Amino acid sequence: MGLFEEPLKDIRNYLERKRSSGEAREFSFIPVLPRTSSPQVILSEDTGLELGSPDTASRSLLLWDDSGTVVDGRITLVGPDFPEMAGGKAPLAQVIMVGGHFSDEYDCYRDLREATYDLGLRGFMTRVFPGRQSVWCRVSREAMQRGFNAQILGSALIQAVKKLDYVEAAEVLLVTSSREEIEELSPAADLVQEIVEALIKMYEEMNFDCDTCEYVEVCDSVVELRRIRDRLQAERGGKEADPG
Repeated sequence: MGLFEEPLKDIRNYLERKRSSGEAREFSFIPVLPRTSSPQVILSEDTGLELGSPDTASRSLLLWDDSGTVVDGRITLVGPDFPEMAGGKAPLAQVIMVGGHFSDEYDCYRDLREATYDLGLRGFMTRVFPGRQSVWCRVSREAMQRGFNAQILGSALIQAVKKLDYVEAAEVLLVTSSREEIEELSPAADLVQEIVEALIKMYEEMNFDCDTCEYVEVCDSVVELRRIRDRLQAERGGKEADPG
């Protein structure tokens, strides 16, 4: 069983429903050339489109699948494409699914997350809030005039994570349709957040006392978290691993 097996099931089910209803569009990966080496700052008066702002809705999920089911280079869009709503605001869910081999879970997740923070795209600004599983993006008017769209954003995200040598495949889901659509992904997003926080606690605090840990419920339900806990406990000379 994989670390993110349960939230991945929810996301796959969501994708299947949207494809069956004809609400999902698919695009292929295209190489994207980063145009800037520094983070972009886009003022409100220069903004052509705002995605995931605090007064709409936003979710940002990053998770991996080591079972080989990630379709490399696939970008799925549920909702209008960016040029179809230029000049306004829209909700945004951004789901990045990665396939590969993740031997050190903590370092791998940290590196993957950092890779998505600044894509180096001219005319595109991102503010990421990991603690809230959300992302807030601005696209400049100039970038919109150049044809910035979901395929470009999805490709840039795929390109960013595939720079890491342990990543073999990546696909992206973008949702721009409505707050209600994005809320459908909330159970998966909340579970990803709990898994990641439990993982960070184990690696950073080196505290394996389940009786006093606030993440005991998620560790009890996610088999891979228990395996990681037991492995770290043994490696770091803790008390005898719980065979649980």
